[in-house]
Amino acid sequence: MLQQPQEIKMGDKVLTVAPPSVATLILASAAISKLPDEPLNEEKVAEDSLAAAKFCKPLGEIAAILILGAKASEDMVPVVERQRKSLLWGLVKLTMKKTVPRKKKDVLADELLNACSPRELNSIISELMSSLQLGDFFGLTTFLIGINILRPTKKVANGTTASGQ
Repeated sequence: MLQQPQEIKMGDKVLTVAPPSVATLILASAAISKLPDEPLNEEKVAEDSLAAAKFCKPLGEIAAILILGAKASEDMVPVVERQRKSLLWGLVKLTMKKTVPRKKKDVLADELLNACSPRELNSIISELMSSLQLGDFFGLTTFLIGINILRPTKKVANGTTASGQ
């Protein structure tokens, strides 16, 4: 079955989205687990949202993983970083450029956090999550967990096997 590659618009850039894979779901799940687990008070939603915002950097990582896919997320890319150096007790300031390798997902995550509004980031993550075939993944994992529960795991002294213990 041929699938059209999905595209996401980020400002003036158009990014091609990797096809969904189980590895992508696993990486995204790991990034989602980094989000704060604090419920918002319905009476102080704005205050609580702003207080939790400092812990929400993984939102960019989640979006980057969903866009790049598991394979490309871990690829390294060269990034030019600027470093400021002060000499002679701060009288002379130098800016030096240094090329360092960074993971592709980290570079894209920073771009997304800097370029997208909260509404755009919400739209990107929602759209990509809906195309991940989560129902099929849930069915597969539920099926396999069910098999694991039914598997004999403990021998009882009289020779019979107790299931699921």
